[in-house]
Amino acid sequence: MRILIFFTAIAQILIFSSCSIFGIHFQVHNPKKPGKAPVFSKEEVLLGELTPFRTCFDVKYYDLSVTINPDKKHLSGAVEIYSVAVSDFETFQLDLHANFEISSLVNLDSGEELKYTRNERAIYVSLNQKIGDEFAVKVTYQGKPVVAKKPPWNGGFVWEQDEHKKPWVGVACESEGASIWWPLKDHTTDEPDSMRMHFTVPKSVMAVGNGTFEGKVAQEELTTYNWFVSYPINTYNVTVYLGDFVKFTDTYTGINGKELALDYYVLPYNLDTAKVHFKQVSPILKVYEEKFGEYPWYRDGFKLVESAFAGMEHQTAIAYGNGYKNDADSVTDYIILHEIAHEWWGNSVTVHDLSDVWIQEGFATYAEALYMESKGGTEAYEEEMLWSRIMIGNKYPVIGIEGRRWFDSKKNGDVYGKGAWILHTLRKHLENDSLFFDIIHTFYESNQYKIVKSNDFITLVNQKTGSDYNWFFDQYLFNNYAPELEYKFTEFGTVFYRWVNTEESFNQIKLNLTVNGSKYVITPTNKVQELIHTKKIGDRKYYYSYEFDGMSAFCAFKKNNNLGINRNFGEWD
Repeated sequence: MRILIFFTAIAQILIFSSCSIFGIHFQVHNPKKPGKAPVFSKEEVLLGELTPFRTCFDVKYYDLSVTINPDKKHLSGAVEIYSVAVSDFETFQLDLHANFEISSLVNLDSGEELKYTRNERAIYVSLNQKIGDEFAVKVTYQGKPVVAKKPPWNGGFVWEQDEHKKPWVGVACESEGASIWWPLKDHTTDEPDSMRMHFTVPKSVMAVGNGTFEGKVAQEELTTYNWFVSYPINTYNVTVYLGDFVKFTDTYTGINGKELALDYYVLPYNLDTAKVHFKQVSPILKVYEEKFGEYPWYRDGFKLVESAFAGMEHQTAIAYGNGYKNDADSVTDYIILHEIAHEWWGNSVTVHDLSDVWIQEGFATYAEALYMESKGGTEAYEEEMLWSRIMIGNKYPVIGIEGRRWFDSKKNGDVYGKGAWILHTLRKHLENDSLFFDIIHTFYESNQYKIVKSNDFITLVNQKTGSDYNWFFDQYLFNNYAPELEYKFTEFGTVFYRWVNTEESFNQIKLNLTVNGSKYVITPTNKVQELIHTKKIGDRKYYYSYEFDGMSAFCAFKKNNNLGINRNFGEWD
């Protein structure tokens, strides 16, 4: 946000011209009151908490088989779960939505049926194991999955038809968890090292999953499609697409000379359009590799799959449903740009709990601005950052509520835009792009295929800078209110200013201010300060233009005509 204020002897006018695009204003506002956290259901508590029933074992491998019946909107299948005990236990927890009936739950080592109880989604399985023991179970199940109300934000299964009345089926479950459609340990802290998927579908359509295609087996009326993921995968990204797809292929040569297969699965009537539209994928991959590090899934390839909903970052099998529109700029599709960024942020580097999801969504949103900067320089970068700021509400802290799997982008979309602005503000404050990008690159490289917390990033910033930046993250991550600069401009060329809702430790952030073309850098504190701009001799109109550069840092600006009024008496409010 840039604020332009012109004073004359007659009137004072507030103009936001340099901070608006096509008449849209980009001011940062603080809410009158903070948002309220929801009342969590028993199911949400059991799904979100990391209890000893979950921490006692580590899943190494899933083998999932699912038969999908589009006519009945029904799933039936089985999953083999291979794990190791990390502590002694007698009971462990799996998860599966109550919509599904469990036909059997078997110890694969002994072949015996295991006893279990169910509470909401939680399945408490009786099995004695000692630390270090390897064990495997098989769960057979069937039922109708939750239907998505507004995918991908309100997720579940999606049952649609294409323009030729053929089935299109998919799933999105980032907030809801993968247990809405298959049995597993449904917590973001545990990713399998690898996974196989077998999707049996009507022979008139194709089933696409994550990873590499391992062939199909045709039956009389059904076909089974086999897929293999050779890397760790966060389980809400495990996916299936069912549709009358046609496939075409391209190749990307990475920054280290590796060849990456780009596979595209689209509906036949969009084939020619897709062949042109998806040409933008390679340039996006190149920029992200340069900024963050090598694309993480070279063995498993890269796919875009045409979707009935806008998009979702399913690992190596991104859902694309943006109608082939270049809506980020004239040649860039926002969904492609954002979801590809998630291959680094969210899929490779994954948060331990959705309370820290800003690391996934904020970094991905910031990646969009970095791509625009690589194409169009500073102006394009700043314009993209302004667009990302427009929906920031400051009603909730960026860090959410841990242990509840709470990610409601409608209530707390600040994990996107404000998350990106935290990174932008850090970059501006450091005034050292080499250092900033070293932090970002190192954070990715050191946490590739790992689970992270916000504190991991904060610790790295402190290490790389040699300074304590907890004051910075305390303000921006854990406090919902934006730092608010209270100011007063006078017709005599004086500017009064102070922070009004920050701790003293925050008094390190610099802001840029321009008065009649003269540029100043100010460091506000909680006490009123003044900047005096010398007017020209003989200028009796007292005409001044003031411009706060809102790109300096993420903050709100609030005018206070009483600020500094008692300065001649030694009183500073």
